[in-house]
Amino acid sequence: MSAPSVPSAPGSGQAPSSNSDSSGLPADDRLRLLLEHMSEAFLSLDGRGRVLDCNTRAVALFGVAAERLLGQEPWGAVPALAGRTLHGRLLTALETRQPARFLASLPPRSWVEVSVVPVRDELWVLASDITQREEAQALVEETEKRFRLLGERFQVALDSAQMAVWETNLATGQVFRSEGHDRLYGYPEPLKEWTHEKFLASLHPEDRPEVEAQVTGIFHNDVKSYTSTFRTRWPDGTWHWLTSRATVMRDTQGRPMVVRGAMLDITTLKQTELALQEAVRVREDFLSLASHELKTPLTGLLLQMQMLRRLETEAGSTPLDSQKVRTRLEAIDRLLRRSSLLVDNLLDVGRMRHGKLDFLFSTGDLSALVSELVERTREEARLAGVSLTADITPALVGRFDRLRLEQVVLNLLANALRHGGGQPMDVRLERTPEGARLVVRDEGPGIPEADRERIFSRFEQVRGVARAGGLGLGLFIVRQIVEGHRGHVHVEAGPGGRGAAFVVELPL
Repeated sequence: MSAPSVPSAPGSGQAPSSNSDSSGLPADDRLRLLLEHMSEAFLSLDGRGRVLDCNTRAVALFGVAAERLLGQEPWGAVPALAGRTLHGRLLTALETRQPARFLASLPPRSWVEVSVVPVRDELWVLASDITQREEAQALVEETEKRFRLLGERFQVALDSAQMAVWETNLATGQVFRSEGHDRLYGYPEPLKEWTHEKFLASLHPEDRPEVEAQVTGIFHNDVKSYTSTFRTRWPDGTWHWLTSRATVMRDTQGRPMVVRGAMLDITTLKQTELALQEAVRVREDFLSLASHELKTPLTGLLLQMQMLRRLETEAGSTPLDSQKVRTRLEAIDRLLRRSSLLVDNLLDVGRMRHGKLDFLFSTGDLSALVSELVERTREEARLAGVSLTADITPALVGRFDRLRLEQVVLNLLANALRHGGGQPMDVRLERTPEGARLVVRDEGPGIPEADRERIFSRFEQVRGVARAGGLGLGLFIVRQIVEGHRGHVHVEAGPGGRGAAFVVELPL
């Protein structure tokens, strides 16, 4: 194998001598020794691209014997190179005689960094195997991609859960916060900076002392973690609940160095908790009121029964049709009806919660029904010192649920007796183009306009006045039954602005 041609020394115009130098080693041998110890693969090509010389590194890189490589074009000796980058770039260098530097792949999975230098009539090619470097770079890029995707998914998870993570380096003062951190404080876009002072300024005054004590405490004790739950004021003025779980990292001396944590928006959870507490309070109030309301007629019944027994023990026997007996029996009847109405209301509320309030429609005379109920209530009104008048248009016949409309009328009459302050009551029933219109008026203190819709809700009564009894269910039941008949009910001021008038409009 001949050594490659070597350019003349600058200015000499002659090739290097092949004679031995002062060291006694021939120049050709020294050049061969240098080529064999190079970490790069070396090829010298003639003007037609045929291999004139190569070193052992080149033989190993191309994976063919030196005898097969010499005298052949590289892509002839290794057909898999044909059409690849190395093939094309070497042909260009042979044609242009210009130096070049490029990356190329070799089969099956090798990467080389190639330098091409024209030397006289030859083309010297140096190739460094950078496969490991490329694989490492590819691994780094793949790892970065995976971490980027993981980070994106993690951020989506944080946003979906309304969470954020943060870290404060106490040594450098640097603060890291995830993308959604500032949104938890009401800022749609991240702020340029976030400071501890801005955090403290956002806290509810009632929560600030405890939070400040927790933060200060990490410098005076060996606490490793702590949890803070607090309210923060958003720029729009609303208050939101956050909870933050933090971990403290310390140096060998126990001094805090880094504090990192995760934060969660628990506003919905807190609202649910408060709603549940309110529901428990309402339930307890309801049970207390229900027991009181049920006890009242039962106590009256017991008293009337005791008075009947007393009549029995009086001298002589008292006839059942005597006035005294009839009075007691009528009182018992009123108390039983009152208890029955209360129990019906309670049962219907339970049915409505499960969507099971049933109606049984039949043809009937609404005028006769209302007249009967007014007469039934008249004695109770008289005993309460209330004047009850009625103006009822006769023969209003239609299809309705008699028992349900009986509940409506009785609840409205009971409501007027209870809240009318002992003032006169008036009941009117009249025909309308759509059907019938029932109005129950009283001249009591009336209902403020702000409360006129709310009192039809469950367990609601007029605010700001002394409780006159009742469970706050009657009007709720009235609205449900009326709407079940495809009707409407509302309350307005009475005549001259005095009292309240409950208006029921029903199709017949």
